[in-house]
Amino acid sequence: MKKRIDIEKLLKWAYCEELPKGGSGGAGMRAASAWASVESFMQLLTKVDDNEYGVVPTLSPFDGEPHEDALKVHAAVNALDQLELDFPENWNPMPCIEEHPEECASVMSQVRFGLRQRKRSASDIVRRHAILGGCPDWHGETPVLVARKNRNGQDAWFRMIVQQGSDPEGHPVEYRHETEDGWCRVQKAPKRGAYRKFHFDPDPVPCMIARGEYQIWCSCLAELVENLSENMELWHLNESNMEHCPWEPGAARAPRILMPIEESY
Repeated sequence: MKKRIDIEKLLKWAYCEELPKGGSGGAGMRAASAWASVESFMQLLTKVDDNEYGVVPTLSPFDGEPHEDALKVHAAVNALDQLELDFPENWNPMPCIEEHPEECASVMSQVRFGLRQRKRSASDIVRRHAILGGCPDWHGETPVLVARKNRNGQDAWFRMIVQQGSDPEGHPVEYRHETEDGWCRVQKAPKRGAYRKFHFDPDPVPCMIARGEYQIWCSCLAELVENLSENMELWHLNESNMEHCPWEPGAARAPRILMPIEESY
Protein backbone atom coordinates (compact mmCIF):
# COMPACT_ATOMS: atom_id res chain seq x y z
CA MET A 1 0.00 0.00 0.00
CA LYS A 2 1.28 3.47 -0.88
CA LYS A 3 2.10 5.89 1.91
CA ARG A 4 1.36 9.61 2.05
CA ILE A 5 4.44 11.82 1.94
CA ASP A 6 5.24 15.51 1.54
CA ILE A 7 7.35 16.43 -1.47
CA GLU A 8 10.12 17.80 0.78
CA LYS A 9 10.36 14.48 2.64
CA LEU A 10 10.32 12.54 -0.62
CA LEU A 11 13.27 14.57 -1.89
CA LYS A 12 15.18 14.00 1.35
CA TRP A 13 14.45 10.25 1.17
CA ALA A 14 15.67 10.12 -2.43
CA TYR A 15 18.86 12.16 -2.03
CA CYS A 16 19.85 11.19 1.51
CA GLU A 17 18.80 7.53 1.72
CA GLU A 18 18.44 6.02 -1.74
CA LEU A 19 20.59 7.79 -4.31
CA PRO A 20 23.83 7.51 -2.29
CA LYS A 21 23.57 3.76 -2.94
CA GLY A 22 24.20 4.32 -6.63
CA GLY A 23 27.72 4.16 -8.06
CA SER A 24 31.07 4.71 -6.42
CA GLY A 25 32.01 8.01 -8.04
CA GLY A 26 35.06 8.47 -10.19
CA ALA A 27 35.54 9.18 -13.87
CA GLY A 28 32.40 9.33 -15.96
CA MET A 29 30.16 9.55 -12.90
CA ARG A 30 30.79 13.09 -11.72
CA ALA A 31 27.72 15.25 -11.03
CA ALA A 32 27.03 18.39 -13.02
CA SER A 33 26.90 20.48 -9.84
CA ALA A 34 30.03 20.98 -7.78
CA TRP A 35 28.66 22.08 -4.43
CA ALA A 36 28.21 18.52 -3.09
CA SER A 37 31.89 17.83 -3.64
CA VAL A 38 32.86 21.03 -1.85
CA GLU A 39 30.70 20.19 1.16
CA SER A 40 32.05 16.65 1.38
CA PHE A 41 35.60 18.04 1.24
CA MET A 42 34.82 20.44 4.08
CA GLN A 43 33.46 17.61 6.22
CA LEU A 44 36.12 14.97 5.50
CA LEU A 45 39.11 17.19 4.56
CA THR A 46 39.68 15.00 1.53
CA LYS A 47 38.35 14.81 -2.01
CA VAL A 48 35.33 12.55 -2.43
CA ASP A 49 33.81 12.13 -5.89
CA ASP A 50 30.06 12.42 -6.17
CA ASN A 51 28.17 9.65 -7.86
CA GLU A 52 26.08 10.23 -10.97
CA TYR A 53 23.22 11.60 -8.86
CA GLY A 54 25.25 14.44 -7.37
CA VAL A 55 25.57 12.93 -3.89
CA VAL A 56 28.41 11.26 -2.00
CA PRO A 57 28.10 7.47 -2.40
CA THR A 58 27.89 5.18 0.61
CA LEU A 59 30.61 2.88 -0.83
CA SER A 60 28.93 -0.07 0.89
CA PRO A 61 28.33 -3.27 -1.14
CA PHE A 62 25.43 -4.20 1.17
CA ASP A 63 23.17 -1.22 0.45
CA GLY A 64 21.87 -2.47 -2.87
CA GLU A 65 20.71 -0.12 -5.63
CA PRO A 66 18.56 3.02 -5.35
CA HIS A 67 14.82 2.41 -5.40
CA GLU A 68 13.12 3.05 -8.73
CA ASP A 69 11.08 5.87 -7.17
CA ALA A 70 14.30 7.66 -6.21
CA LEU A 71 15.57 7.38 -9.78
CA LYS A 72 12.32 8.91 -11.02
CA VAL A 73 12.70 11.74 -8.52
CA HIS A 74 16.23 12.43 -9.75
CA ALA A 75 15.10 12.47 -13.39
CA ALA A 76 12.26 14.89 -12.55
CA VAL A 77 14.66 17.16 -10.64
CA ASN A 78 17.07 17.26 -13.60
CA ALA A 79 14.16 18.10 -15.92
CA LEU A 80 13.57 21.32 -13.94
CA ASP A 81 16.53 22.86 -15.75
CA GLN A 82 14.56 22.61 -19.01
CA LEU A 83 12.06 25.17 -17.70
CA GLU A 84 12.29 28.92 -18.14
CA LEU A 85 12.01 31.53 -15.39
CA ASP A 86 8.81 33.47 -15.94
CA PHE A 87 8.49 36.12 -13.24
CA PRO A 88 5.49 38.44 -13.78
CA GLU A 89 6.23 41.98 -14.99
CA ASN A 90 5.04 43.43 -11.69
CA TRP A 91 7.00 40.91 -9.59
CA ASN A 92 8.55 42.52 -6.52
CA PRO A 93 9.54 40.48 -3.43
CA MET A 94 9.94 43.64 -1.33
CA PRO A 95 6.86 45.83 -2.04
CA CYS A 96 7.81 48.44 0.57
CA ILE A 97 10.39 49.97 -1.80
CA GLU A 98 7.68 50.80 -4.36
CA GLU A 99 7.03 54.01 -2.40
CA HIS A 100 10.15 55.34 -4.14
CA PRO A 101 9.62 54.57 -7.86
CA GLU A 102 12.95 55.81 -9.22
CA GLU A 103 15.11 53.95 -6.74
CA CYS A 104 12.80 50.91 -6.92
CA ALA A 105 13.24 50.67 -10.70
CA SER A 106 17.03 50.65 -10.31
CA VAL A 107 16.89 47.96 -7.61
CA MET A 108 14.52 45.73 -9.61
CA SER A 109 16.82 45.93 -12.63
CA GLN A 110 19.72 44.71 -10.48
CA VAL A 111 17.60 41.93 -8.94
CA ARG A 112 16.40 40.55 -12.27
CA PHE A 113 19.95 40.67 -13.63
CA GLY A 114 21.22 38.92 -10.49
CA LEU A 115 18.68 36.12 -10.82
CA ARG A 116 19.61 35.60 -14.47
CA GLN A 117 23.30 35.47 -13.59
CA ARG A 118 22.80 33.15 -10.62
CA LYS A 119 25.11 30.17 -11.07
CA ARG A 120 22.83 27.81 -9.16
CA SER A 121 20.29 26.07 -11.40
CA ALA A 122 16.77 25.06 -10.40
CA SER A 123 17.87 21.45 -9.96
CA ASP A 124 20.79 22.53 -7.76
CA ILE A 125 18.46 24.55 -5.54
CA VAL A 126 16.21 21.53 -5.05
CA ARG A 127 19.08 19.08 -4.42
CA ARG A 128 20.79 21.44 -2.01
CA HIS A 129 17.76 21.80 0.23
CA ALA A 130 16.80 18.14 -0.10
CA ILE A 131 20.15 17.27 1.46
CA LEU A 132 20.70 20.17 3.85
CA GLY A 133 17.03 20.69 4.73
CA GLY A 134 15.17 23.96 5.07
CA CYS A 135 14.53 26.37 2.24
CA PRO A 136 16.28 29.37 0.67
CA ASP A 137 16.63 32.01 3.39
CA TRP A 138 14.27 34.85 2.51
CA HIS A 139 14.68 36.86 5.72
CA GLY A 140 16.02 40.40 5.59
CA GLU A 141 15.74 43.84 7.13
CA THR A 142 13.27 46.39 5.78
CA PRO A 143 15.38 49.01 3.95
CA VAL A 144 14.93 52.75 4.36
CA LEU A 145 15.77 55.47 1.85
CA VAL A 146 18.76 57.56 2.91
CA ALA A 147 20.73 60.35 1.26
CA ARG A 148 24.16 59.55 -0.09
CA LYS A 149 26.89 60.89 2.20
CA ASN A 150 30.18 62.63 1.49
CA ARG A 151 33.52 61.82 3.09
CA ASN A 152 32.60 63.83 6.17
CA GLY A 153 29.41 61.85 6.73
CA GLN A 154 27.17 64.74 5.62
CA ASP A 155 24.56 64.68 2.85
CA ALA A 156 26.27 64.90 -0.55
CA TRP A 157 24.93 67.49 -2.98
CA PHE A 158 25.34 67.09 -6.73
CA ARG A 159 24.84 69.39 -9.70
CA MET A 160 24.97 69.06 -13.46
CA ILE A 161 27.51 71.15 -15.36
CA VAL A 162 26.90 71.87 -19.02
CA GLN A 163 30.01 72.33 -21.17
CA GLN A 164 30.12 73.41 -24.79
CA GLY A 165 31.96 71.23 -27.26
CA SER A 166 31.73 69.69 -30.70
CA ASP A 167 31.09 66.23 -32.06
CA PRO A 168 33.56 64.36 -34.34
CA GLU A 169 32.12 66.19 -37.34
CA GLY A 170 32.63 69.58 -35.75
CA HIS A 171 28.99 70.33 -34.90
CA PRO A 172 28.45 72.23 -31.62
CA VAL A 173 27.03 70.08 -28.83
CA GLU A 174 26.50 70.30 -25.08
CA TYR A 175 28.15 67.84 -22.72
CA ARG A 176 26.67 67.28 -19.27
CA HIS A 177 28.84 66.23 -16.34
CA GLU A 178 27.61 65.42 -12.85
CA THR A 179 29.81 66.74 -10.05
CA GLU A 180 29.69 66.42 -6.29
CA ASP A 181 30.26 70.11 -5.58
CA GLY A 182 26.66 71.19 -5.14
CA TRP A 183 27.22 72.51 -1.61
CA CYS A 184 28.35 76.10 -1.05
CA ARG A 185 30.67 76.20 1.96
CA VAL A 186 30.51 79.99 2.19
CA GLN A 187 26.73 80.29 2.30
CA LYS A 188 26.33 76.89 3.94
CA ALA A 189 23.52 76.05 1.53
CA PRO A 190 23.05 74.08 -1.68
CA LYS A 191 24.06 75.83 -4.89
CA ARG A 192 21.34 76.68 -7.39
CA GLY A 193 20.11 73.56 -9.16
CA ALA A 194 21.89 71.22 -6.73
CA TYR A 195 20.25 67.97 -5.73
CA ARG A 196 20.79 64.99 -3.45
CA LYS A 197 20.93 61.34 -4.44
CA PHE A 198 19.34 58.56 -2.41
CA HIS A 199 19.81 54.84 -1.90
CA PHE A 200 18.29 52.09 0.22
CA ASP A 201 19.97 51.03 3.43
CA PRO A 202 20.58 48.17 3.87
CA ASP A 203 20.96 47.24 0.22
CA PRO A 204 17.80 45.22 -0.59
CA VAL A 205 19.24 43.49 -3.67
CA PRO A 206 20.81 40.41 -1.97
CA CYS A 207 17.65 39.75 0.08
CA MET A 208 15.41 40.17 -2.97
CA ILE A 209 17.53 37.77 -5.02
CA ALA A 210 17.27 35.26 -2.15
CA ARG A 211 13.48 35.70 -2.12
CA GLY A 212 13.42 35.12 -5.85
CA GLU A 213 15.37 31.91 -5.30
CA TYR A 214 12.89 30.93 -2.59
CA GLN A 215 10.02 31.36 -5.04
CA ILE A 216 11.89 29.35 -7.66
CA TRP A 217 12.24 26.58 -5.08
CA CYS A 218 8.51 26.72 -4.26
CA SER A 219 7.62 26.54 -7.93
CA CYS A 220 9.98 23.58 -8.35
CA LEU A 221 8.19 21.70 -5.56
CA ALA A 222 4.82 22.24 -7.24
CA GLU A 223 6.25 21.12 -10.59
CA LEU A 224 7.69 17.95 -9.04
CA VAL A 225 4.40 17.05 -7.33
CA GLU A 226 2.58 17.38 -10.65
CA ASN A 227 5.14 15.33 -12.60
CA LEU A 228 5.66 12.56 -10.02
CA SER A 229 2.21 12.03 -8.51
CA GLU A 230 1.15 9.32 -10.96
CA ASN A 231 4.52 7.59 -11.22
CA MET A 232 5.46 6.57 -7.68
CA GLU A 233 5.33 2.93 -6.58
CA LEU A 234 5.66 3.56 -2.84
CA TRP A 235 4.21 7.03 -2.33
CA HIS A 236 1.13 9.21 -2.60
CA LEU A 237 2.43 12.78 -2.85
CA ASN A 238 0.91 15.62 -0.87
CA GLU A 239 0.77 19.01 -2.56
CA SER A 240 3.25 21.53 -1.24
CA ASN A 241 1.75 24.08 1.15
CA MET A 242 4.67 26.49 0.99
CA GLU A 243 3.59 30.12 0.98
CA HIS A 244 4.37 32.28 -2.01
CA CYS A 245 5.40 35.33 0.02
CA PRO A 246 5.97 34.38 3.67
CA TRP A 247 7.38 37.87 4.21
CA GLU A 248 3.90 39.33 3.61
CA PRO A 249 0.87 38.97 5.92
CA GLY A 250 -1.75 36.57 4.61
CA ALA A 251 0.53 35.24 1.88
CA ALA A 252 -1.02 32.83 -0.61
CA ARG A 253 0.41 29.54 -1.80
CA ALA A 254 3.09 29.79 -4.47
CA PRO A 255 2.05 30.39 -8.09
CA ARG A 256 4.07 28.93 -10.94
CA ILE A 257 7.05 30.97 -12.10
CA LEU A 258 8.67 28.16 -14.09
CA MET A 259 7.27 27.51 -17.55
CA PRO A 260 8.24 25.27 -20.47
CA ILE A 261 10.71 27.20 -22.61
CA GLU A 262 8.49 27.18 -25.70
CA GLU A 263 5.64 28.75 -23.68
CA SER A 264 7.71 31.56 -22.20
CA TYR A 265 7.85 33.70 -25.33
